[in-house]
Amino acid sequence: MNLKGMEVPIQFRLTLILLPALTLVFLMAPRTGLSACTKVFFEEITSSKCLQDTIRITENTTSANDCALRCILRNQCQYFSYCNGACHMHQSFHDKEIRDFDCNCSSFILLSGNVTDWQKVFEMTPNSFKRSPIYLYWDKLPIEKVEFRLKKASGDKVIIFDGTGTNSISWFQKEKLINHTFSHFLPEKFTFNEKYILSLLNS
Repeated sequence: MNLKGMEVPIQFRLTLILLPALTLVFLMAPRTGLSACTKVFFEEITSSKCLQDTIRITENTTSANDCALRCILRNQCQYFSYCNGACHMHQSFHDKEIRDFDCNCSSFILLSGNVTDWQKVFEMTPNSFKRSPIYLYWDKLPIEKVEFRLKKASGDKVIIFDGTGTNSISWFQKEKLINHTFSHFLPEKFTFNEKYILSLLNS
């Protein structure tokens, strides 16, 4: 299928019961003068890996909770590593392949909404391919379902896959298909290769 003119976000659904999360609740004073209570969820994904990222922001903090709060207050921050007083914050999506390296830090990912909401992992357009750091640690997360969504002016098309026991590429196969909204066309062959390039082919 020609993907020109489409945005293709890929999301997965997390199971609540298996996902211990760092929950932060804090008060904010918006411009209206009324305080607002905000709850956010972070999942610790590794205690031994950090992201290679030349545009990361580093600040000194006293705890992982303090680091998480600083991440929340930055619009593009979705991922942080806390390393004995150093807080390394990273943006939500990257347009190049993401790599990590060994470190003695605790790393957390910010979950959208709450732990049972869909989390966006990839977003593709004809001119870009954006990745969330989530995909590096896919097999460490209790992923239940994966949603593949084709966005067009005529309406979205959705394919739902079983995400249990998968990695960041193995979920995209016909045997894992649960449901779809295609009326006339459904790919006979599913390919999501090691370079994270998507192909939909008729066999």
